[in-house]
Amino acid sequence: MWTKDGDLLVDALIEAYGAMWPWVCPRRLVTRFPALAESLHGLARQKLIGQGHTYRDRADTVYEHAAMYGAFHAARARRSWPNALPQTCPLCRAVFTAGQLNPWIIRQFGPSRWRKKCCVKARNGRSGAATPRAGGQALTALSVSMGAAPPQDFSQRPVPLDLPAEQRDAIVSAMAACPSAAALRGLLGAGSWIEVLRTTGIVPDAWRPARGTYCVAADGHPCRSLAERTIDDWLSCHGVEHQIEPAWPHHPQLNTHGHRRADWRLSDGTYVEYAGLTNEDYLAKIQAKQQLAQHTGIRLIVITPPDLANLTEVLGAWSSKIRIK
Repeated sequence: MWTKDGDLLVDALIEAYGAMWPWVCPRRLVTRFPALAESLHGLARQKLIGQGHTYRDRADTVYEHAAMYGAFHAARARRSWPNALPQTCPLCRAVFTAGQLNPWIIRQFGPSRWRKKCCVKARNGRSGAATPRAGGQALTALSVSMGAAPPQDFSQRPVPLDLPAEQRDAIVSAMAACPSAAALRGLLGAGSWIEVLRTTGIVPDAWRPARGTYCVAADGHPCRSLAERTIDDWLSCHGVEHQIEPAWPHHPQLNTHGHRRADWRLSDGTYVEYAGLTNEDYLAKIQAKQQLAQHTGIRLIVITPPDLANLTEVLGAWSSKIRIK
């Protein structure tokens, strides 16, 4: 089942992530080679792999481990690579190696760049007493460094990989200086995250519906969540022509009444969906759209929350401002 494409992906991940590459492999397989990922998922769902695993009844967990350890054993059988070299953290100037980092650090912060202590500070945020003014200023500084409204779980989100190194340094530094979301709500007397964003003036054009956060992208497109605004703003910033909410073609079983819509359509006819939820009904709708795309011959790109950290990898091929190597 493992293909040459899988080997090429692994080689690229080794160059970028060093010894920690297996932790990134499951997600990158879904983005880069969905057919290979689906084959592994199929084995997990049928319980043909993972029989001895603690979570053998959770196909997603079995898939993740198979994609990590299976790919590792395949790579080990055909190549070897040198030990990680010493590097200097741009934030604290301490010398460290990639081998000193934890898997969660690689997952959230990407290829080795900052030492473990700095990553922990960014994850935990500023501790101790702070004034409402200082807290608001720290969140505003984080928003400026990100170029977007920070989501409520900003301390858990992956740091975007497709930004300049200096901007990524600024984001990590701002995360370390910013109080946690819970602390900010307390400091500002806000009952919700959207109130925090309003109070600080970061998203004055947003309001809270029953689910999601309606807001407006830089090009004026209405968005149903801050994540959708992030994607729409990326498309605009990188010169990618896009139409919002295009209709899917009629299909007697999959789109009987012709009401289904995608999130975006790109200039070449490619449809883009953002899959931000994980409940069964929502995932069933995404799967139906994937089947609809196969039946109608439409190319479909599905973006998941982890992909927000590196939209260039997913959408860079459509940008006239990015040179893909």
